[in-house]
Amino acid sequence: MELEIFIQIGLPVSLGLIMLSMGLMLKLSDFNHVLIYPKAFFIGLSAQMLLVPLLALLLLQLFNLPPMLAVGLLVLSFSPGGTTSNLFSYLAKGDVALSIALTACASLITPFTLPFLTELALQFSMGEDKDIVVPIGLTMKRLLVVTIVPVVIGMSLKHFKPKWADALQPLIHKLSVILFFAVIFSMIISQWDKMPTFLNQVGVITTVMIILAMFSGYLLAKISGLNAKQVKTTTIEVGMQNGGMALIVTQGVLGNPTMSIVPVIYGLIMLIPISLYIFLVRNEASAAI
Repeated sequence: MELEIFIQIGLPVSLGLIMLSMGLMLKLSDFNHVLIYPKAFFIGLSAQMLLVPLLALLLLQLFNLPPMLAVGLLVLSFSPGGTTSNLFSYLAKGDVALSIALTACASLITPFTLPFLTELALQFSMGEDKDIVVPIGLTMKRLLVVTIVPVVIGMSLKHFKPKWADALQPLIHKLSVILFFAVIFSMIISQWDKMPTFLNQVGVITTVMIILAMFSGYLLAKISGLNAKQVKTTTIEVGMQNGGMALIVTQGVLGNPTMSIVPVIYGLIMLIPISLYIFLVRNEASAAI
């Protein structure tokens, strides 16, 4: 019982701190990248918002997932980006400004789209027999409180008190990461007896989804004629999903541990192909020098 209370409180607090940390690094000028390189931005955002959910739907036709896990996968596919994608884009020597613009804009859009798409996911996976109803208004409010509000507060501090913002950002970032991983660990412990089954059911489909999303982002960026840095960033941004935001819906709003297993396992598996991609592109860049 105490573990469940910690998860329910720690999850929104950790995501709110993550978004505050992002806001403390953001300036209005960071959004200029949308105007300077509109093609790269709209290709990346369209792939995040449309292509990844379509990939998830395709995979659900190929893999026989139980309805609850299928909903978890769809909710995850509706949650693009994440602040760690900015770090990975930097490590890959990609276009960090593009990564920040995509992450920020996706974070501003998702609170309004995710509640409606989650309801559609429930109808798609469970049909007329579904006994779960998404409280659209409540879900939207919770997502706004843990995403947009902290970003606005962070950006305001960055604008009016830049020294404070620069000093606070590293501390808040570290605290948010520690708290988020503590929540994830607690969720794993609470479902420990079922984890082998969940890994068997979800491990392959999440791995395939990550790889297909990354490959699709890479291919789309290449075909569209984006430069090398933009290709790297698009590959990473399309390949990464915001597991924290997905968990706010599946765990925080719907209170469904089974649905929540998908973003948890995805978050663990995601690090492998993303890290491998960064290793390859960095080696390729070093060899070209």
